[in-house]
Amino acid sequence: AAFETIQAAWEASAPGDLIIIMPGEYRGVQAEEKSGADGAYIHFKAWGEPGSVVVSGTAFPEKDWLRDDFYFIDASYYIIEGIAFRDAPRAGLFFSGYFAGTGRFMTHIVVMNVYSHDNFRWGMHSTATSYVVVQDSVFTNSADEHGAYLSGSGDYMLVRRNVFQGNNSSGFQMNADPLSAEEAFFEWLGQATGGDTCGLSEDDIGWGSRAGWDDIKACYDRHGLPDLGPYIEDGIGEHIIVEQNVFTGNGAAGGAAVNLASVRDAAIRSNLIYGNAAGAVACWDDSYRDTKGLDVSPYGCRRLEVLNNTMVDTEGSRTALALNGDAGDAVVVNNIIVCPRDDAYEVLDTSSRGLVSHHNYYYQMWVDDPGLAAQLDDDPALTGFAIDAALANFAAPGFEPWVLPDGEWYRLNPARPDYHLLAGSPLAGAGDPAYLPALDVTGAPWPAANIGAFAGAE
Repeated sequence: AAFETIQAAWEASAPGDLIIIMPGEYRGVQAEEKSGADGAYIHFKAWGEPGSVVVSGTAFPEKDWLRDDFYFIDASYYIIEGIAFRDAPRAGLFFSGYFAGTGRFMTHIVVMNVYSHDNFRWGMHSTATSYVVVQDSVFTNSADEHGAYLSGSGDYMLVRRNVFQGNNSSGFQMNADPLSAEEAFFEWLGQATGGDTCGLSEDDIGWGSRAGWDDIKACYDRHGLPDLGPYIEDGIGEHIIVEQNVFTGNGAAGGAAVNLASVRDAAIRSNLIYGNAAGAVACWDDSYRDTKGLDVSPYGCRRLEVLNNTMVDTEGSRTALALNGDAGDAVVVNNIIVCPRDDAYEVLDTSSRGLVSHHNYYYQMWVDDPGLAAQLDDDPALTGFAIDAALANFAAPGFEPWVLPDGEWYRLNPARPDYHLLAGSPLAGAGDPAYLPALDVTGAPWPAANIGAFAGAE
């Protein structure tokens, strides 16, 4: 069947349907409370050359009531492929289970080969959504915040082979929102019990209160409500992989290129992160510890692996790699960290607990555990370098953008830098092979255990 609008096609769709969008400029879709199924995703696919299908937030003034181009609520099992999203008043793509109102999560979302650019707040945002794949896409020039922002207790997320460039805050932010999770869980508790919240009130929850998630869960269990398993607002994002991406030119308003709060069992590996204004990778706890007046945060990052990333920032406006907010049991191996600060690699707030860190090349390290430095087995020749000497390891270092706009799509910048190691670099072959990811940032296998994101040497 043929339809005039994406909305009409979606309304007629059923699990397993392919919605082909012919070349043109369109308004978006409001997709609520209809899902595909396992093995029968609903698939939106652009037809034609890249840039042939554009969804625009400014071309349709009557869309003011809807601030996102593709807006999905309580709607699972979708694939979105090949579409350019631009000029949305809020987000190019937005996904939410709306747990506070439904008690459910969205699940199984694939976003691939999209170009989401020049939107006001986010290129993409999810909350209360798990099992998400974002790959082979470009997120640029979000005017207010992040390129992509995955949040709200979502688990099982794979973010790979994307470009995050020129976004006002972070390139990619994963904030499980522990304080917001308490508020959403409390709101659902009230709905599920008809208002019986065991004496808890809104004033007891969230910012500025010492009551917390465990108090809400205890009330939920006393009522004998259904076990929601992993699909619950718990303020923790688990099993997150961020690999083979390029991050550049982000963070003018603050926020590291990869910004993580309350993330567990996650891997940040084989990424090129250069020329970002507010650091490369940061772990924090969304101020939960300070807000609740605790000594140690229950919502810091845990068991984060930071492996074979190349992080370069010669301005030094912020630490490059920050493990803060009680980010315990981290593994930091085979990374290049070029940043002219005494806290280029920063470990604070009990984050040294369980830290495994070696075979890294970094300018200087700042720790609040005076015994930690003696525990690290880095080669002293690989620390305390001059910045010019660090840049001399690379084939063609620089800070030009990775992609350029090209009509309604993008193209690779022919003047983009090349951070392959030179054959004579002491970093070539100097990594720990036991920690190498499967592939480097380009998708190539490792002929030798290099330090940094690139296999081989020029």
